[in-house]
Amino acid sequence: MNRREVIKRTAILMGGVVSAPTIMAILKGCKATPGIAWQPKYFTQAQAYVVTEVAEIIIPKTDTPGAKDAGVPAFIEELIFEVYNETDRTKFVTALDDFTTSTNFHNLSAEEQKNVVIEAHTKAINEKAQERPFILRMKELTMSGFFSSQPGATEVLRYEAVPGRYEGCIPFEDIGKAWAM
Repeated sequence: MNRREVIKRTAILMGGVVSAPTIMAILKGCKATPGIAWQPKYFTQAQAYVVTEVAEIIIPKTDTPGAKDAGVPAFIEELIFEVYNETDRTKFVTALDDFTTSTNFHNLSAEEQKNVVIEAHTKAINEKAQERPFILRMKELTMSGFFSSQPGATEVLRYEAVPGRYEGCIPFEDIGKAWAM
């Protein structure tokens, strides 16, 4: 079974939790390119700033790389403008602009930005909206970009290019990390 088949089957088992455009991006080979300084090709500077900061709030740099270090903001931009169809792209950009305007994101301190993102996430989780809210879409894109990046797969997940022997019954504490595909 190849990687594409595994991703397709996983998406089916997850009941479509990961959106179709995100799955298509991974299947088409979109991947995060590490680097904090990226120049947006399609986003405005203001939009790129919000995407970058929200992604870094979702996966901050600690003893492991954060979203910026893994190149997640550039991944998100590429995915939105190279993979999404026109309708989904417009929805995302409109939601991004609405989020920015409604929260006055650019004028907030780093701590206030973090609180706004946490509050928006909590609200989105508790609501049963028909459309996926912007913050949940950003979370999905950030997680997909991060864990498909080289730093995310090798430094955060337990990655082995050629897995060793199979040991089916090991306590999780002995493993320490989840496995990367």
